[in-house]
Amino acid sequence: MKRPLLLLALLPLLTGCSTASVLYNVTLNTDDEERGSMLLLASLRVIERRMANIGEELVDLDMQRKNGKNQMYVEAKEQAALDILTDELTTPFELYIMLESSTEDADVVVEGHGGFKKTGISHEQLKWLQSSEEPGGKGRVSILFTQEGRDLMGSLFEENQNKYIGIFVRGSLVSKLLVDTNELKDEIIITDIPTVQLANVFADDVNVGMHVTFTLAP
Repeated sequence: MKRPLLLLALLPLLTGCSTASVLYNVTLNTDDEERGSMLLLASLRVIERRMANIGEELVDLDMQRKNGKNQMYVEAKEQAALDILTDELTTPFELYIMLESSTEDADVVVEGHGGFKKTGISHEQLKWLQSSEEPGGKGRVSILFTQEGRDLMGSLFEENQNKYIGIFVRGSLVSKLLVDTNELKDEIIITDIPTVQLANVFADDVNVGMHVTFTLAP
């Protein structure tokens, strides 16, 4: 008589261990094998961080290649968390470089930082972000531009000395830099990032956003 009772007692525990999963096709907009490998690894890190931000523990995360396609398998305890992840990964990426302006003329106003106006420079004119560590443990990020981006940024620097430019990612101001020269060098460098880990997160997020497309696999 005790065995059926034991089995019945275990049944809710067994049925409560189900998980949810999702499979993404991952498309890269580069043919460079080394950079492609870097982007796939960065994509794994991005997914891990986003699931952590959602507050969901990953059960499994795997990268595979099937039928000539890169795929990522994600398994978690809650389907709702995967739905949020899918929405975040499939929303088109946006990065804009904007110039400080009066609030009356601004495209966006940020509390504590004033108004900013679009310059026509976006992620379309960016090539790559590279994170590194500064002496003392702080982080830095170098932003490399395409030739078109360098030309546009050169004009922006030449015409707007002693003004601030803002870097907006997904509509939020993430960095504000003073134009203290009339000549753009090869790249823009964001310094004094509190930790190198934060610099790594920023570089991964932007590089994946610019170069990786996630779609649900059928």
